[in-house]
Amino acid sequence: MKPMTRGLQWSLFLRSLTLQGSWNHQRMQNLGLLWTVLPWLRRNRRDMNRDRVFCRRYYGFFNTNPYLANFLFGGLIRLETDQDAGLEVLPGVIGTFRDSVGRALASLGDQLFWLGLRPTLIMTICLVGLLGHISSVLVVIGIFAVGQLLLRWMALGKGYDLGMDIADLLFDPRWHLWIARMKRGGMVLTGMVGGLYLAQVAEAGPVADRSLLWIGTALGMGLPVVLRKRLPGELLIVVALALALLLTFAI
Repeated sequence: MKPMTRGLQWSLFLRSLTLQGSWNHQRMQNLGLLWTVLPWLRRNRRDMNRDRVFCRRYYGFFNTNPYLANFLFGGLIRLETDQDAGLEVLPGVIGTFRDSVGRALASLGDQLFWLGLRPTLIMTICLVGLLGHISSVLVVIGIFAVGQLLLRWMALGKGYDLGMDIADLLFDPRWHLWIARMKRGGMVLTGMVGGLYLAQVAEAGPVADRSLLWIGTALGMGLPVVLRKRLPGELLIVVALALALLLTFAI
């Protein structure tokens, strides 16, 4: 396997940050994908027919999760490199790889980031802000910003190393473990934010303040269990009314 040069990796990495910049309704992220992989084409021998086929291959419909897209980009560059080196890559494999892995990463990424990490991050910022630690809000945002950049860089190299074996990574059960943890964490933090907000709006004393915070935390921890058990709607309404009365008298 021919290793990816550091210069090519940097070019791919920086261009991948603009994946969403040319999003369109017809073909979604296709222009961003083509723009990202062009550095590989420019660093290899030029052939007009081959270059035309290359561009057409990446000009079709494409959509995936931007945070995990670099796993796919690394794998695509690996396949292009193997094909250019004369290794056997069957016709249509690269296009199939792009579409199938892109869809899988879209599903995993949407669950992990949009449904898990983003709500958790937002609730963390709200909680820190309500507690009065405004400077810590910037720290939380900074940690996320640096973390996602490190993930993108690592994903590019990992995708290139794995190539077609990226399926092993996609079937790793830790993906769904972290998705469940992020969702559960978001629910707990939402309950804490709700309790603390009610306490501050009502200008409650220290005792009521802590009580509402703990009640909200308990709600956040219990709600995922309740929803998973699919309890009757009538029972949920009764429980909600009881909790509303409890919160009212607690204030």
